Amino acid sequence: MEFMDAVNSRISIRKYKDTPVEQEKIDTLLELMRRAPSAMNRQEWKFVAITDPEQLKKMRVACESRGPAMTAPLIFCICATEYTELNDSGYNRGTIDASIATTLLHYASFGLGLGSCWIGSFDPDMAGDIIGCPEGTRVVTVVTVGYADEAPDPRPRKEFKDVVVYDHF
Repeated sequence: MEFMDAVNSRISIRKYKDTPVEQEKIDTLLELMRRAPSAMNRQEWKFVAITDPEQLKKMRVACESRGPAMTAPLIFCICATEYTELNDSGYNRGTIDASIATTLLHYASFGLGLGSCWIGSFDPDMAGDIIGCPEGTRVVTVVTVGYADEAPDPRPRKEFKDVVVYDHF
């Protein structure tokens, strides 16, 4: 699949089949996230792939407001290992870098025939406790991944003219 096709076709999946994701695909996703750009190439992150049924149950509690998306057989926690450091613009480096890796995870999942959903509401402290985050490390994003058990229509996007400007507002 061409990258532009993936960008134009990928949708969030919230219902998954009860089919495990193959270890080879999990490793491929982890490898692609590992190659994501990061601030000054510092790579201050850890990627946790959760497949153990007991760990999945615990993580679902940390994300309980998300409902059906949490039935996925694979959950990734993307963590920043230097969470408190800000870049020169005052933004958190860990959040930016984890978000870049998370975006790659979504497109790579789609390219491998998997669905994914970025979980925007979760308890980061509980999630960190569940996976054993060391001091100074924080779960920044949670993503469910698995084989889709739905085929929702793409959601509408704002028009190009409504989100793009050149040179100034």
